[in-house]
Amino acid sequence: MLQAIGGTQDECIPGRYNIPMTIDDMIEAWRKNNVLNQEFLDICTDEDLELKPGKGKTIRSSLAHIVSARRSWAEPSAKVEAQEIPKLDSKTATREQIKAGLDLSREVMSEVFRRREAKGKWNPFEFFGYLVAHEAHHRSQIEIALRINGREPDDKFLYSLWEWTKKTTT
Repeated sequence: MLQAIGGTQDECIPGRYNIPMTIDDMIEAWRKNNVLNQEFLDICTDEDLELKPGKGKTIRSSLAHIVSARRSWAEPSAKVEAQEIPKLDSKTATREQIKAGLDLSREVMSEVFRRREAKGKWNPFEFFGYLVAHEAHHRSQIEIALRINGREPDDKFLYSLWEWTKKTTT
């Protein structure tokens, strides 16, 4: 199987699947995950930030929560860097504050992945999967909030969410 996908045993992560992936590959995927959060923020008007998917968080509070959760997850491994991630007010955070918080926390979490890998703590690939699943959950709530409030994203935007190979992270 490794020859079929161009990998060697030395390039593979430990475990049963032996998929060639480096920590740098994972961090690039993490950055693309962040691009999705930014794209959802970009399609929302300032008024949209107050929309809710029925009960629950507003779009603003969902995005602020992502930043806050990243800060919490970063603190054990990167205490100093985590303190740089802003504590956003879920009711008043501005678009600019959210954008800055997402970008800064993306980079701090990239460092957390590297440190966890170096120390052999919680498999960074499992941690990555957990984080992406958490953030995808909140993106789906944002999409639902937009849809039920008559602001359904167009098909071009929705299909673009799956085009990770076209996402740029710089």
